[in-house]
Amino acid sequence: MNYQLKNGKTVTIRKPALEDARQIIEVIAQADTETPFLARNPGEFQTTAEQEKVVIERILQSQTSTWFLAEIENRIVGQCSVGLVRGYQRYQHRAEVAFLLLKDYCNMGIGGKLMLECLNWCKEHHILQVELDVVTTNERAISMYRGFGFEVVGTLPRALRYLDGSFADEYFMVKML
Repeated sequence: MNYQLKNGKTVTIRKPALEDARQIIEVIAQADTETPFLARNPGEFQTTAEQEKVVIERILQSQTSTWFLAEIENRIVGQCSVGLVRGYQRYQHRAEVAFLLLKDYCNMGIGGKLMLECLNWCKEHHILQVELDVVTTNERAISMYRGFGFEVVGTLPRALRYLDGSFADEYFMVKML
């Protein structure tokens, strides 16, 4: 799906293809160095292109999750995943989302377009509750999530521990569909 952004450029939100593997790895590695809000430290993501292709194949065949890439001018600049929290029947009304966006592409509306695609997938799969975790100081992301109707329902103290020994808390946010 193509969307017009605030700056006049077009972003394409699409599913990954096998030939995206190397670029996806590069984007993840770059994002890990740009923000303290992701789950990994820089350098911890150690996946080969062949391993990433297996992940892509698995997600493309999945009935319980999916993955979207954000592409501008043939460059992947972000991604999001959405899928069932657990496979058990009692959990099949719940899905979780996770986002990653390169720093230079923030504040353009890309995150919102990725969120739209995730929420559409949830509606198509009869999901009733969408969930996410976000570092409590990630004000830009929290603002976007609230704009989509997510509410903070809890806080996990010391959810992340950084290399310098400091910690970050995370909010648990939920949106009812």
